[in-house]
Amino acid sequence: MVKGYFYEMACIIYECYRVLKPQGLMFMINDNVRYAGVSISVDMILSNIAEYLGFKVENILVLPNTKGNSSQQMGIHGRDALRKCVYVWRKV
Repeated sequence: MVKGYFYEMACIIYECYRVLKPQGLMFMINDNVRYAGVSISVDMILSNIAEYLGFKVENILVLPNTKGNSSQQMGIHGRDALRKCVYVWRKV
Protein backbone atom coordinates (compact mmCIF):
# COMPACT_ATOMS: atom_id res chain seq x y z
CA MET A 1 0.00 0.00 0.00
CA VAL A 2 2.76 2.46 0.93
CA LYS A 3 4.75 1.63 -2.21
CA GLY A 4 1.64 2.20 -4.35
CA TYR A 5 0.98 5.56 -2.68
CA PHE A 6 4.48 6.86 -3.40
CA TYR A 7 4.38 5.50 -6.95
CA GLU A 8 1.11 7.33 -7.60
CA MET A 9 2.45 10.54 -6.03
CA ALA A 10 5.62 10.31 -8.15
CA CYS A 11 3.41 10.14 -11.26
CA ILE A 12 1.46 13.21 -10.09
CA ILE A 13 4.64 15.17 -9.31
CA TYR A 14 6.09 14.22 -12.71
CA GLU A 15 2.98 15.46 -14.51
CA CYS A 16 3.00 18.72 -12.54
CA TYR A 17 6.64 19.21 -13.49
CA ARG A 18 5.85 18.50 -17.13
CA VAL A 19 3.08 21.11 -17.42
CA LEU A 20 4.59 23.80 -15.19
CA LYS A 21 6.40 26.70 -16.86
CA PRO A 22 10.15 27.07 -16.22
CA GLN A 23 10.82 28.76 -12.86
CA GLY A 24 7.17 28.12 -11.91
CA LEU A 25 6.29 27.30 -8.32
CA MET A 26 4.35 24.30 -7.11
CA PHE A 27 2.68 24.27 -3.71
CA MET A 28 1.39 21.10 -2.13
CA ILE A 29 -0.11 20.39 1.29
CA ASN A 30 0.23 16.94 2.80
CA ASP A 31 0.43 15.15 6.14
CA ASN A 32 2.98 12.72 7.36
CA VAL A 33 1.39 9.39 8.25
CA ARG A 34 1.75 6.41 10.50
CA TYR A 35 1.43 2.96 8.94
CA ALA A 36 1.42 -0.18 11.11
CA GLY A 37 2.78 1.92 13.96
CA VAL A 38 5.69 3.35 11.96
CA SER A 39 5.81 7.10 11.30
CA ILE A 40 6.55 7.89 7.65
CA SER A 41 8.12 11.25 6.73
CA VAL A 42 6.01 11.82 3.64
CA ASP A 43 7.26 15.41 3.36
CA MET A 44 10.88 14.35 3.01
CA ILE A 45 10.19 11.40 0.71
CA LEU A 46 8.01 13.43 -1.68
CA SER A 47 10.52 16.28 -1.69
CA ASN A 48 13.29 13.81 -2.58
CA ILE A 49 11.14 12.49 -5.43
CA ALA A 50 10.46 16.06 -6.59
CA GLU A 51 14.19 16.84 -6.62
CA TYR A 52 14.91 13.66 -8.56
CA LEU A 53 12.32 14.72 -11.15
CA GLY A 54 13.87 18.19 -11.54
CA PHE A 55 12.27 20.43 -8.93
CA LYS A 56 14.27 22.54 -6.50
CA VAL A 57 12.88 22.36 -2.97
CA GLU A 58 12.44 26.01 -1.98
CA ASN A 59 10.85 25.35 1.41
CA ILE A 60 8.91 22.89 3.54
CA LEU A 61 6.64 24.86 5.85
CA VAL A 62 5.44 22.99 8.92
CA LEU A 63 1.90 23.92 9.94
CA PRO A 64 0.75 24.04 13.59
CA ASN A 65 0.87 20.53 15.02
CA THR A 66 -2.69 19.48 15.82
CA LYS A 67 -3.00 16.30 13.78
CA GLY A 68 -2.60 12.90 15.33
CA ASN A 69 -2.51 9.58 13.60
CA SER A 70 -5.74 7.82 12.63
CA SER A 71 -8.06 6.47 15.31
CA GLN A 72 -7.28 2.93 14.16
CA GLN A 73 -3.55 3.56 14.73
CA MET A 74 -4.16 5.29 18.08
CA GLY A 75 -6.13 2.31 19.37
CA ILE A 76 -3.19 -0.02 18.73
CA HIS A 77 -0.09 2.18 18.94
CA GLY A 78 -1.17 5.28 20.93
CA ARG A 79 -1.35 8.89 19.79
CA ASP A 80 1.60 10.31 17.87
CA ALA A 81 1.61 13.92 16.65
CA LEU A 82 2.42 14.05 12.94
CA ARG A 83 3.64 16.97 10.81
CA LYS A 84 1.38 18.65 8.29
CA CYS A 85 3.42 20.59 5.76
CA VAL A 86 3.22 22.90 2.79
CA TYR A 87 5.84 22.05 0.17
CA VAL A 88 7.19 24.80 -2.06
CA TRP A 89 8.99 23.44 -5.12
CA ARG A 90 10.36 25.37 -8.12
CA LYS A 91 10.76 23.99 -11.61
CA VAL A 92 14.34 24.60 -12.71
